[in-house]
Amino acid sequence: MKLRSTTKRMLVLGLLTVLGTTGTTSVATAGPLPSPTNVNATGLPRGGWDPVGPNSIGGLLAVSPAGLAMMQPGPPALWLSGDRGGSWTARRGLPVNTAIQGFFADPVNPDRMLAVGNKPGNKVGEWRGLLLRTTDRGETWETLREWYPDGAFGMATDPTGRVVVVQNLDSLSVSTDGGDHWNDVPRTWPREGIAAPVGALKLTLVGDDAYFTTVYPEYSLWVVRGVSGKEPRAELVYRTNGEIWQVASDGKRFAVTVGTELHGSTDGGKTWTVLRREPGGQPLREPRFVGGRLYVATYNDIDVSADFGRTWTRKPVPAPGEGVSDMIELPAAAGKPATTLISSVYRGVYADGGKHGYQQIGVPGESIRDLVTTGNLLRENLVAAGVQEIYNTPLPRGKVASADRVWQSHPTDRLHEDARLSVSAARPHVVWQVTRNGFALDVLRSGDGGRTWQLMGKAKEGTPRTILAHPADPDRLLVSAFAPSGHVLYRSDNAGKTWEKLPADNGFIAFAGDPWNANRVWGGDSRGLSRSDDGGRTWTHVSDEPVSSISVSRWGRVLVGGAGLLLSEDDGRTFRRVRDGEGPHEISRILPHPFDFRVWFASSATGGGVLRSTDFGRTWSPVPGALPDARVLSMAISADGRYLFAGTAQSGAYRLTLY
Repeated sequence: MKLRSTTKRMLVLGLLTVLGTTGTTSVATAGPLPSPTNVNATGLPRGGWDPVGPNSIGGLLAVSPAGLAMMQPGPPALWLSGDRGGSWTARRGLPVNTAIQGFFADPVNPDRMLAVGNKPGNKVGEWRGLLLRTTDRGETWETLREWYPDGAFGMATDPTGRVVVVQNLDSLSVSTDGGDHWNDVPRTWPREGIAAPVGALKLTLVGDDAYFTTVYPEYSLWVVRGVSGKEPRAELVYRTNGEIWQVASDGKRFAVTVGTELHGSTDGGKTWTVLRREPGGQPLREPRFVGGRLYVATYNDIDVSADFGRTWTRKPVPAPGEGVSDMIELPAAAGKPATTLISSVYRGVYADGGKHGYQQIGVPGESIRDLVTTGNLLRENLVAAGVQEIYNTPLPRGKVASADRVWQSHPTDRLHEDARLSVSAARPHVVWQVTRNGFALDVLRSGDGGRTWQLMGKAKEGTPRTILAHPADPDRLLVSAFAPSGHVLYRSDNAGKTWEKLPADNGFIAFAGDPWNANRVWGGDSRGLSRSDDGGRTWTHVSDEPVSSISVSRWGRVLVGGAGLLLSEDDGRTFRRVRDGEGPHEISRILPHPFDFRVWFASSATGGGVLRSTDFGRTWSPVPGALPDARVLSMAISADGRYLFAGTAQSGAYRLTLY
């Protein structure tokens, strides 16, 4: 169906509005569904941006007098909560491209924290490490020391944080004044080649002795005694037939993991016994003493002993398949009992409620690379693509509670890596996903708001770039990919049942379909803007301006984002620049308002937040209200046009009430 006049388009839009299929997603609202004649999205929004989740990222945990703290290892960010995980605030400013290996929060001074970070050096076997300190609770960080090429792989402190020990390739570095001055203890323990002590729980400080596990060729437990003295000395503590990997101590007792076994000592390492053998033959990891109990885990289960290994209780980890990254005891306070917190880096932070199960309490540090709304008049959902996961939740309306920030994820079905999403306006209850599968790609379909996904056909050659479910024909799908043979397009005209492989000269990272013409598709990449009038079989080059986002409205306007914004008001025949920009991928997403056709939104991936135009895309200004993370990678809008959602680079998703 091709409609060329604005009058005809308005007539059809009015009919679609009555039927509840107006293009984004239809939705049940708290009040009557607004009609196109009485919506005004040009005014000030109601309130500011509300965080809506997903609470899906974990890290290194600590407790300070001001509350709970979590260090997101990479990209590094400090998350703070003063209400036991009910809400979180991010502090950034840590060195980029650095993975945090250790974290300490001062038990007396809430403003003082330490972090040790590491990253590969210029050559194989070289590492660049650094110790960071904040004295203003993460607002700013200073570098106390750097280690190159020996790196910094772990940190242990005394309870006050005055004695600090950092594990390097060929030494232990010791400070007795909180990191200002240092003494290095040279390596006398075995290490060969490029072997490095990578991983958690390989160093612990007991009194004035630093215990650590070694790497190839001898996986043993060693100690440097008297680390803060003038003559520290290293000696072997424990060697066994298996490889000793991790070590934990409560000051009196020791536990080490040895493959599928946990070994323990109560006499400073003189004698050892087997405390636990994993019944399924899985490697044991993450030994910890928390709240007077001994914990050890596999990737699926946690074993707990209150009597140092004589008896054990087993329960599942909070996120099956992900194991445990950290555990601490959150002390009792203000009528709240002491609670064990369990962190899983890629799944979140959980409070262990015992018989009541786990409660997910944080942290909203996911990168929301794509975001769509899907549903119908009775139910609308929000679906997000993270770095390696897909999330879904009922679209949050009204006041956002803590429970609303816990979204469903899919840890057991597959890895959703580099996923991209698309919803056709003609079939708003179906979400399409293209995701990486090793060196190939898969196309998946969900008809229930992202709760379940079905694989559509066999894996296809190439690394995925983007997907389009055409707004004028929901059966027509286009997928852009890069294969060993070069750029390629996959096209389906029967909702993914069969696919046709088309050659392509461009590696499109953005698609948009004409809402009225199923054969017209716009595509863009760093080489510019192209148009197809035969459903993607052939392309006409339109512009050399780099493209990262395209949007086509029902009203004959085409907006193109890249380094700024280009606007066409004549169905793409001509374009003019309406906003200058910075880099070629600055504009990450462009959305028209579903009812107020004067209003457009554009998101900036480089820190410009969300922009709005109230004059058909001709001029632009920032949306009122500051986002905690102004690097916006994705956007979505509710079917009734009341709620705008922004997916950020490292703070999850936020909601703005437009009217």
